[in-house]
Amino acid sequence: MHSQEKQILIDSLSDKGRGVSSNHSFEVPGALPEEEVLIELGPRRRKKRIGYLREVVTPSSSRVKPRCSHVPDCGGCAFQQLDYSAQLLLKQKRVEGLFDFPVDPIIGCDDPWHYRNKMEFSFSQNKAGDYFLGLMLAGGKGRVGNVSNCSLASSWFSKTLQAVRAWWESSDLQAYHHRSDQGHLRTLTLREAKQGEGKMAMLTVSGNPDFALKREEMNQFIEAVKGATPEGSLSVFIQIQQIAKGRPTQFFEMLVDGPDHITERLSIALNGEIHTLDFKISPTSFFQPNTLQAQKLYSAGLGMLTLEGARVFDLYCGGATLGLAAAKVAKEVVGIERNPHSVFDAGWNQEVNEIDNFSIERGDVGEKLKEWEADPDFVPPDVVIVDPPRMGLDQTALTCLKKWGAPEILYISCNPKTQAENVLELIEAGYVLKKIQPVDQFPHTYHIENICLLTKSQ
Repeated sequence: MHSQEKQILIDSLSDKGRGVSSNHSFEVPGALPEEEVLIELGPRRRKKRIGYLREVVTPSSSRVKPRCSHVPDCGGCAFQQLDYSAQLLLKQKRVEGLFDFPVDPIIGCDDPWHYRNKMEFSFSQNKAGDYFLGLMLAGGKGRVGNVSNCSLASSWFSKTLQAVRAWWESSDLQAYHHRSDQGHLRTLTLREAKQGEGKMAMLTVSGNPDFALKREEMNQFIEAVKGATPEGSLSVFIQIQQIAKGRPTQFFEMLVDGPDHITERLSIALNGEIHTLDFKISPTSFFQPNTLQAQKLYSAGLGMLTLEGARVFDLYCGGATLGLAAAKVAKEVVGIERNPHSVFDAGWNQEVNEIDNFSIERGDVGEKLKEWEADPDFVPPDVVIVDPPRMGLDQTALTCLKKWGAPEILYISCNPKTQAENVLELIEAGYVLKKIQPVDQFPHTYHIENICLLTKSQ
């Protein structure tokens, strides 16, 4: 055994799905509980040290052969080497550990492969000038690894990634370096409709004018993406990310080829009927990355609510996928969203789906709720739907919800930890937790989506 190698026992997993040694001194991407593994010693991260997996000496009974050649180095997946049924059990236990309440069996994916409709890849170069275009390395602290193929997305993503890498390597362009604000290329974002129409590629570049792309370089990028997309509608965007000390980062999108959006279609079950809706997706709009599983997520969540005749607030609503679906049954739905592109998309979605009992206001959720509450004619809603960012509910919004006491709150979250903290506050304010339903939106990763239904008697 090399002096920089060590054999250890793994007995648990970290929050990011990395194997943790029995004395909790090592985190090992790709290792599973109950495994004896040989690791190469990596850098220290706070109280733990990263260990790079070099050999599984004694494998777990749940270990399977991963599909991707990049496992375990790539940070995009944590669990490709873990049997899918074991992944579901792991996520189920994770949610159960956060809530002192019975949890319904997790809803898994029918097909846990090639499900993603969006991927973001990073450009990077090392001191030797080597080119990297791919995903962050597991335990690599910001280092990027080249990706040749990804089993979480369709083959179009891999083909386009290779085409863009070839274009980059034939150019004089440099990967952007954040600390020096130098270099040209930051990220490549790819999206495709799974049940709707269109594909989209967005190249994010530096806002430093010294590194602005020339028109010829943009055209070469467009041709590279087109060459990897022989059929169907393709939208190509350039996004400029501008930073300045003491000022918020600004983004500017330019459509350089094709339509200005793609469309996606969702079929959502409500009150025994299947409602099919079309949604516009702009380059920076949020849309659930797993289209097919989003249908299960929304059907499960909305099916818990008493929507008939209800006034509904849809907070952090994005392009209003949940709110517009709820409007098919509810009396009225009002959404709040900060992102201007999402607000615009929501208006398009409302029009194309011919829904007239929905409206949306742009702004910060907490500030908007305080503004509404100050109106002497304000009447609290019957139902509140919240799907906040990972950090959870804005404290001002949470205060309003506790004060209003709406009969039903549907809380959907991609971070059950902050969700559990918010739910506890709502319980202390008189709410009753009625149902918890985890949904596996992101197979082979440590991420999980969770639904909570809370009720309050009037």
